[in-house]
Amino acid sequence: MKLEGVKKFLKENTRQYTYRVLKENIMNLNLEPGEAIGEIDLSRELNVSRTPLREAIVQLIEEKLLEVFPQKGTFISKIDLTLVEEAIFLRETCERKILKLACRDENNGELINQLEKNIEYQKISLSFSHNLHEFFSLDNEFHTILFDRYNKKNIWKAIKRLSTHYDRLRLIDALEKTNIEATLNQHIEILNVIKNRDVDKVDRLVEEHLLNYKEVIEKYREKYCTYFK
Repeated sequence: MKLEGVKKFLKENTRQYTYRVLKENIMNLNLEPGEAIGEIDLSRELNVSRTPLREAIVQLIEEKLLEVFPQKGTFISKIDLTLVEEAIFLRETCERKILKLACRDENNGELINQLEKNIEYQKISLSFSHNLHEFFSLDNEFHTILFDRYNKKNIWKAIKRLSTHYDRLRLIDALEKTNIEATLNQHIEILNVIKNRDVDKVDRLVEEHLLNYKEVIEKYREKYCTYFK
């Protein structure tokens, strides 16, 4: 087991550090769905005591990212398509509202500038660096900008907490490059809808954007069969 991003941030206590590193490694698939983890190994790798480690593990169990099986051990949770569907339902409902607010916002110039800048970074990420983890991060940032603009930060945080299984599936999709051009083009279309205040296109566009993976889910389940519940 080799964890990534183990440098501790300023002002992070040991529990926060342990939780962040474990969650990041689960979400970026460095710790793979279905993989067993051991407290002794993790404690040694992170150089932390067992108490903050166990606290972080309990939190990740509550977030359905870890599962404990008696007499077997603790495992990274496999991707559960039922939880994926729940996350999509929530995101679809909230993102329709946010985009309609953006379309009707008479003072959305700064929002448009932020989204345009984000899209340019997405293009650079794909054209030059081919850093698909970076593109995935910029994809998330695109939506964060929208929720922040309308004082819905806590709603976005709640969405992200409930989207851990969906987001791991989205990352697989990004790494496979199956829908990556479509995702970028849809972000551009979302921006144009906001610019043109075209509210009538919002529902269709949100549904298309969130369901990109649907057409290839069986391919992923076959290729990454150990990742899925």
